[in-house]
Amino acid sequence: MDNHGECSKPKKSKSCAEHIIYKTEWEHLPSVILHQIFDLLNQEDRKNASSVCQHWRNTLFHPKWWPSMKFKIEHDNIKKAKFYTFTFGQIVSEATVSWNSLSDTCIQEFILLLKLFNKSNHLKSLILEPTHCRIDPQKINNQENQRIIHEILDLIIPILPKLNKFSLGCVEDLAYYTDYILRSLNPVKVNILGLASIKDDPLKYEESYFDPQLILPFKALQILSIDYDYLSDALLSMLEGADKLQRLVVHLHKIRQDHEGTTNRAWINFKKVHPQCLLRLSLIHAYDAVENLHLEVLREEMPLSHIKAFFCENVNMEVLHSLSTFYANTLQSVVWIDSLSKSQYSWKFSNEAESPDPFVLMSWLCSNFEELVLYGYKYSEENLIAIGRLRGPKMKRLEIPASDILFSRARDNTIVQLTKDISKNLQRSWNPLYNNELHPVIHNPVAGDSDEFLLPLVLKDLY
Repeated sequence: MDNHGECSKPKKSKSCAEHIIYKTEWEHLPSVILHQIFDLLNQEDRKNASSVCQHWRNTLFHPKWWPSMKFKIEHDNIKKAKFYTFTFGQIVSEATVSWNSLSDTCIQEFILLLKLFNKSNHLKSLILEPTHCRIDPQKINNQENQRIIHEILDLIIPILPKLNKFSLGCVEDLAYYTDYILRSLNPVKVNILGLASIKDDPLKYEESYFDPQLILPFKALQILSIDYDYLSDALLSMLEGADKLQRLVVHLHKIRQDHEGTTNRAWINFKKVHPQCLLRLSLIHAYDAVENLHLEVLREEMPLSHIKAFFCENVNMEVLHSLSTFYANTLQSVVWIDSLSKSQYSWKFSNEAESPDPFVLMSWLCSNFEELVLYGYKYSEENLIAIGRLRGPKMKRLEIPASDILFSRARDNTIVQLTKDISKNLQRSWNPLYNNELHPVIHNPVAGDSDEFLLPLVLKDLY
């Protein structure tokens, strides 16, 4: 063919054409195919694959691959927190929010996250994990503080009807609005509900109430936490419809003079309806209540599995002796924690010579006993060894500071020998806790904030 004097154009090489097609296909791979590829990858591999191009990067943030997320809002990671807020705030289904509730910057970021949650059609679970039991931005007057609390509450209330899991994170400022929270939730959906609080001043706090009738429609409940102020025979009766209830968590700060408590009859009926449900009782700064615990709170028919005492500055030996008698079939855990004392005779788990040690009795008589944590109280070496021998590998957690162990014999390497003996019986490595392993508030009650130590422990009861 005549080319009219023009030079023919050089042909593109086959390899070059294939390269262009190859590159184009990867950049413009249909979303439906890309989703199928991503479905075959784990989370880490999906993150790596998302670096291929912008299209793949955008695909990474589809809601189905981010069903749950823990948002961490701390003063030193606000930039990262903002990224998580704007990236996942409207796509996540199960959100846990850890935030510094004393920092104005963190509180404002938390408010921004709540605003995005309000726009989300995916959110099904909201678990709050604040650093403290109160919302108290520093250097702000009380009026402004109340405005912030109301703003947070006003943002939470519209979210509640969407949820099947909710915890107010033991925040006292939110617990005062328990009735509004219950009225806003969809009772048909909710299976985990955390309403218990921690009081900033356990001896002087504003009392709040809610009508037990409000709990009646919540028939899907599996785990419920409340303050002791709300616990009554009437409330236990209102829970009869929640036939899937597995755990009831109660926080005790003080015993009101007008509180009638509960009766054995009510607990007998409760156990008939909920044969698998267990009770967890936490005493928090309950300085007075701990002394009358066995008289006014505990009942023989309670299905008590866990009892915890945090910074009560007292030990009730009658309560400890009663645990193996009344709760032999249900008791699993005893935690008794106070700050350390340098005195050998201060806050000692003492008992008369003819009276058996209560923890040894629990180890012998309570078939499900698996956790014992003792901080701030002197305890004998012989009894620790006895507990290890009686429970063996069934004792999943045995914690005591080394400085709290009393040795009856003056000999070398007593800690070493104790460690070997207990490790042998537990069939795993065991050591007492040393000072560098303890929270500052355990060393000195004024050296740290007890909320920072307490909250992670009590919030675990919902999981």
